[in-house]
Amino acid sequence: MVEKEKSREIRVQIRRILMEEWDPIGVSETPEAADEYDLYIGGVYDLLARGASKADIFAYLRAVEVDRMEMIDASGQPLLADAKRSAVASSLHLLWQ
Repeated sequence: MVEKEKSREIRVQIRRILMEEWDPIGVSETPEAADEYDLYIGGVYDLLARGASKADIFAYLRAVEVDRMEMIDASGQPLLADAKRSAVASSLHLLWQ
């Protein structure tokens, strides 16, 4: 079990990574959108707490982009490059190390 303060700090870092590194809709420069990805913090945190792999986090981010945000091209592929999503998954995964 992670202590409350550590949990809070991890969630703050998840929020930062989602906004600064992931940002699939491109709002990181808009102060009013600071909470744009807060809905997904809990999902990432739960994955980390369960010991999810980078691949699991990658899959979660991809599912959010495709299924929830519908950020897809005409052929149904995600707009965000796999390499970027992979880098974000790595950054998130390191938070639990």
